Amino acid sequence: MSNLMRVPCAYQGGKQRVAAQIVDLLFESNPGPDTLFYDLCCGSGAVSIELVNRGVDPSRIRMLDISSWGAFWSAIGSGTFNMDIFDGILSGLPNDKRFFKAYMSTLSALPVNDIEAELYPVLQACSFGGKQIWRKGEYWANACFRDYWEPTATSIRRSPANPMQPSPVELRRRIDALVNGMKGVSCLHMDIMTFLDNPLPENAIVYVDPPYKSTTGYAFGFDIPSFIDRFREFNRAPLFISEGVPLNESAILLTFGGAKGGISGNRKGKHEEWLNRF
Repeated sequence: MSNLMRVPCAYQGGKQRVAAQIVDLLFESNPGPDTLFYDLCCGSGAVSIELVNRGVDPSRIRMLDISSWGAFWSAIGSGTFNMDIFDGILSGLPNDKRFFKAYMSTLSALPVNDIEAELYPVLQACSFGGKQIWRKGEYWANACFRDYWEPTATSIRRSPANPMQPSPVELRRRIDALVNGMKGVSCLHMDIMTFLDNPLPENAIVYVDPPYKSTTGYAFGFDIPSFIDRFREFNRAPLFISEGVPLNESAILLTFGGAKGGISGNRKGKHEEWLNRF
């Protein structure tokens, strides 16, 4: 098994399939040994994980996310993620996969309290379609979970679809690797526009992965042109932005691998992923 770290779980808009290409392009900006990499709207952290897997020290990475991913990565980076609490959550999962959906629905209806970082990756791993679950005050919102699914005689897919992806054992393995391998990253759990109130260091390279235009299912968003204008008022650092469409003439279309997906196998092609440099 590879020793490389992986994102905790599937996540709508996650960059795990194109992270290597994105980091290749970030590296083309000729970073030096002291370059600081900013991963804004970091989500499940695919780009930051790829950077560390390539040898970048975690202390040179600055992450940001206003969602519960921000709470998760802040705990990971600061060394405060509590594996005992996380293990307790996993130990409470039903033995029968057919009961996962009902259990997760009940769990997500409880107040969040102070275990957001440890509970969130478990909820998100069970989210239907990998859609974002978010914290709204003391409660979870958009919490919709998978059923255990088994193929029928006419199904194109021949293997069961598990209600939790990855499995509890694999999720724990990934989280444990991140607790050890990503300690030292800095993560701000805040709004990205507030982040622009102060200029960045001159040795910065900035990557932003905003919710794509014309997509639904995200709790948080911002106006990309306004962000670019405000960023350029105070910063000259290379700025890379992911989008589902090209935003300028220098945009690069990234290449996806793998199957089209979907339980039925009938999904009509893949969305496009563009990396835009400003």
